[in-house]
Order: sequence, then structure tokens, then C-alpha cells
Amino acid sequence: MPFVRNFIRHCSTNGLKEYFAHNHIGFNDIDWSKDRTSVTTSILQSLNCLPVRQQEKLRVDAERIQQMSDEVGQAALLSVLNDHTAFGQLSSAVDRSRWAYLYEPELFNHAEDIRYTDQYRHSRCWSGYQLTAGLNPTVGTLALASFKDCVKQRLNLADRITVELFERRMPDEEGIDQDALQIMVYQEELPNTYLEFGVDGMLTSRVRRPVTEQAITYCQVTGVIEVVAAKHVQRERLARAFVECCLSDAEADIVQLREYQLSVLMHPCSFPTDPEDGIESVEVVMIKLQDEQRQGRLTVEVPRRSRRSLYDYLRDECRVNLLTIGRFFLVEAKLSIRFQPRTGSNRKQVLNIKLGLPNRCDLRSRTERERLIGEKYLQRWGLIREV
Repeated sequence: MPFVRNFIRHCSTNGLKEYFAHNHIGFNDIDWSKDRTSVTTSILQSLNCLPVRQQEKLRVDAERIQQMSDEVGQAALLSVLNDHTAFGQLSSAVDRSRWAYLYEPELFNHAEDIRYTDQYRHSRCWSGYQLTAGLNPTVGTLALASFKDCVKQRLNLADRITVELFERRMPDEEGIDQDALQIMVYQEELPNTYLEFGVDGMLTSRVRRPVTEQAITYCQVTGVIEVVAAKHVQRERLARAFVECCLSDAEADIVQLREYQLSVLMHPCSFPTDPEDGIESVEVVMIKLQDEQRQGRLTVEVPRRSRRSLYDYLRDECRVNLLTIGRFFLVEAKLSIRFQPRTGSNRKQVLNIKLGLPNRCDLRSRTERERLIGEKYLQRWGLIREV
């Protein structure tokens, strides 16, 4: 149970005591007055003595709490909590996440939805669409019911579908936080059968009906709709359903927000940055080329610490210059971005970003530095084409 052990090791003594008391999980032999190391050791030694149901609950809770204790999760929690007083007084991210999980469960769920949406923003599961800015959405009970019915028809879904809406803050394409609406669409998938041990210790089969989720965000100030879903056709239909049911005065046509253009990387180019952002260097370390007849692909990659750049390698090792003969075009590239060491550290952080046509990007977690690259520099470096 790695999540459980990590949760116990990183949570404060008072936080653990509060969590176990809140969930009626008893450790009769724990002396809470002892030092943190002794308490942690006693809890870890007693885990296997807990009833199975309590162990399962602890495992699920620990995983959810820890997933919201990184920088992305903490930012999501801050964006939904109305009062930061108690939250901000706790000394560790795990304790803050644990507090929100116990005392603000609904807002904690919203923060998980925000994390899910931001994690896949600008990835292959994401699409953005531009409408006229300033359109006022209608999100009352009737509008959401109409949206739910429209989604079921457009995506050919079963009856078991739930739609939830809440307000949040999210960065626009310039990195400035704006007020936005987020709608989560939960749908039941086809049933699956799996094996488990029954109460008598014998194997038995159980039917499981998994639930998948899609997310829609709308920013009135910018007029941007963003959708996270597995398939492109799902994303476009969800966006059109939202426009039809919640933005009745919007134009029928919605425009894809952005695509990546990699042609600028077909030759050596500069990557200008601002000194205050602490970026030391930017290099192209991998490109994937496709021939015009789409019969095959070539991948060229050099180690990040290679003395030769990727373009020098192509020039020296290839008999022809693949980037200039006109028979190939770039479909994927990877940038290696080196940051200057943070204050008090000698270690230089390296961030690798993979971009692919038409709008694939693996900037999945939204830390401050990664947001800086995704929403400031990709556009400046000419890698984004507004559609």
C-alpha cells in the first residue's frame, strides 16, 4: 500500500489523529503524545490489523489526498476554496489536502475535476474553440437539462449520464487567470466482468459498470470553449451542444482555437526568452518527419548533452539534407528547455516538451514553469498557428 504509507509518513501527527477519528478508524495501541517518528512507526506496524473495509477506505482516501498535494493539486484547491484561513495555516501540502478532503468534500471533488481538466489541457485529448467574446451563458436548471439531453443525442449515450457545473479560475492564452464555468459530463460505459474473492474465499465474477468523464470550460471574457474528451468527434459535439443549449445567441459555427505549426523547426532558429523567467537554453532534440506520400516516417534524435545540435548531426551524418529537399514535413518535435538553478540550489531543471500535429502537446501537469512555456513562449517562438 504505497499510497497509504506515503500518506502516513508525510501527514502530521495531529492530521493523522484527526483523519482516523473522523473516519472512525481505531488504533488502540497508538500513544499520540509521543514524537512523530514513534507515532508513524506504530501506525505502519498496525495497518494489517485493521478490518479489510477500513484498509480499503484508507487506501482510496490516501491516493486521492496525495494526488492533490502536488503543485497542480494545491492550485486547484486554492481556486475553489472560499476561505483560505484554515487551509493556509497548515504546514504541509498533504495536511492541506487532507483538511479539504475531510471538511470541504464537495469543493475537493471540484478541485479534482479542475486537476483532471488542466492535466489534459493542450494534450491530444483537448480541443479549444473560439466564439465571440462576452457572450452571456444560460446555465439554469432548464438549460442544463436541455444540454444533458442534447449530449445524449449527439453522442448516442445511454440514460445513465450526469452533468455537474461549477465556477472556477483558469489561465487564458496569455497566462492571465480569468473567471470560467466548468461542466463535467459523467457517463456510464458498457459493463465489464471481472473476478474477485467472495466472503467464502471462493472466486466469483462481478459486473462492473465503469464511468468515464468529459470536461467543458467556458470563459465569457475571452469567448473560449475548451473540451477534454478521448476523441475529437466527442469534443466537437460537446462544444456544439454547449453552444446550442447554453449560448443560444452565439453563431452556429465554432472555430478551432489553435494548432501547432512545426515548419519553423525545419531549420535552426532562435528561442528568445525574458531574463526574469530564468531560462538558460532551448534546444530541439528530436524531430519526426513524414514523407509527402505518407508511406513512412523518420525519427532523428540526439542526446540532450550531445556536443552537436540536431541540425549539425543531420548535416554531418546524412548524405542529403532531409529538411530542405522538400520531400518530408515535420509532424512531431521535442524541445529541451534548461532552467537556471533556483535560489539556494545548484541543480538545473530540464523540461522536455513534445509537440505534434495538429494540436498535441505533452505539457500535462500545470506547474508554474510549465504554464509559462505552454501559454507564453510557444506562441512567441512561432509554434502556434491561430486558426
